[in-house]
Amino acid sequence: MGAGTCFTDGMVLESRAGRLLAAAVLVAYPLLILVYWLLYPAYGETSAAAVLHAIDGDPSRTQVADLFAFSGGFVAVAASAVLMGFFGRRGSWTGWVGGALSATGWIAVLSVLILDVVAIEMSRGSGPTPAMVRAYHGAFTAPITIGLNVVAAMHIVGGVLIGVALIRTRVVPPAAGIIATLAAPVHLAANLAGLLWLDEATWIALAVIYGLVGREILERGGGT
Repeated sequence: MGAGTCFTDGMVLESRAGRLLAAAVLVAYPLLILVYWLLYPAYGETSAAAVLHAIDGDPSRTQVADLFAFSGGFVAVAASAVLMGFFGRRGSWTGWVGGALSATGWIAVLSVLILDVVAIEMSRGSGPTPAMVRAYHGAFTAPITIGLNVVAAMHIVGGVLIGVALIRTRVVPPAAGIIATLAAPVHLAANLAGLLWLDEATWIALAVIYGLVGREILERGGGT
């Protein structure tokens, strides 16, 4: 049986070490993503040229930011799997589907992050040439990139469903469940609007709320 299956069917919650790991990834992933957005030079940029020029302005900072992004993305997939197992044990179909959509979305996010690596390489030496800018724009707007961005949005939908499941199962206080439900769409809106402070507030809130879920896992092993 694979490690991923152990997460999604809740087997990881059966041992003390597994519960500690599950609680840790739930809290770690929002904090890692928080640091990524704090460091990312192209935050709030939506056009290929603006993203490329922002990264060209500080490629070293982008490399450090991407280290947190890739780490956070992988941990987010694990956290989503933990939530699938957690809600599956509680009989919450909404939470299980939310976790599955979240995992799918984060896997797509990891794929889209490759564009940052490409931009960093283009920034070496004298920086991106006009031909490089055109090539980056082509990759940025390619159908496969657009498709991946659409799939990546599933982590927003998944986050909403997870929040709804938290409200229904009463794992966290109702106010925390409502905040968890709104966190993902608020993050998206803040990101598009370039409101870093609001975006970061959503990740801090998620870390606290998932900390409460982690405490529940540690105390009850994810059971009812």
